Amino acid sequence: MNIYHSLKDFSATNAVVTIGMFDGVHVGHRALLQHVMLEASVINGESVVLTFWPHPQVFFGKTHDFKMLSTLDEKLSLLAEIGIDHCIILPFTHEFSQYSAHDYVVEILHKGIGASKVIIGYDHRYGKHGQGDFALMKSLGIQLGFDVQEIPAFTLEQVNISSTKVRHALQIGDVHKAGEYLSYTYSIAGTVQQGRKIGRTIGIPTANVLPESEYKLIPAIGVYVTRVLYNNVVYKSVTSVGLNPTIDEHNTKPTIEVHLLDFDSDLYNQYIRVYFVERIRDEQKYDSLQELQSAIKHDIEIAKRILK
Repeated sequence: MNIYHSLKDFSATNAVVTIGMFDGVHVGHRALLQHVMLEASVINGESVVLTFWPHPQVFFGKTHDFKMLSTLDEKLSLLAEIGIDHCIILPFTHEFSQYSAHDYVVEILHKGIGASKVIIGYDHRYGKHGQGDFALMKSLGIQLGFDVQEIPAFTLEQVNISSTKVRHALQIGDVHKAGEYLSYTYSIAGTVQQGRKIGRTIGIPTANVLPESEYKLIPAIGVYVTRVLYNNVVYKSVTSVGLNPTIDEHNTKPTIEVHLLDFDSDLYNQYIRVYFVERIRDEQKYDSLQELQSAIKHDIEIAKRILK
């Protein structure tokens, strides 16, 4: 997949374009993207995704409780895996945010990209204050010589799939349902940091993972069956997302603590990716480290059965 950070270097034949943040690249996104690629093949054209960075909510400072399903690199990897030909990442700036809906269509889609066809989701808005809609783009497309098509909401099990619904599933700890909505196992990548080393004292060492993005959504507090990718090898694991109340009942900042099964090496400062497979239970406060150790051993047995 070709990646562009401006329009001046962009070139494509019979560009079939879709637009959006595509956070998580979930099942609904994939239905739209597959349609874009199909339409491109019909006219011997090329598929194009137009997206933006940083996220508008980050740009406007609306970051209270704002979390994303995918980092930019994760999103690009998912788009490439699907088979998109080109991805344009336009910088979301103050100047860009002031584009009228009319100028957005004319300057970016028509003059900048040279779109032959634009395919958008059923709720797509664009231009300053989101004033642009499908009807306006369709009208301008007729004037400028490109087709515009709107795709209805994609439904899985009679539920419209959206990034908001995926976030909600993760926020209540239903990582299995989130995985169905995404069509892949949700993961968080980051660097292993120094922790309290309490796990080592009870014979169950854990890796304290600092996510690579502060805006990456962390699943609800609890204990999870997980897999870890490290140095291109996948390891079975158990992961606690929580406040560690047995160790520090006054702690208020959740951590991600991962125990890799059948692994005995130092992971400090190493980059790993944690895949959330299934939620086992809520986090609990125990009266002793021995009780904590017993609970984790039980979690490990559950993980072994699920990952067998």
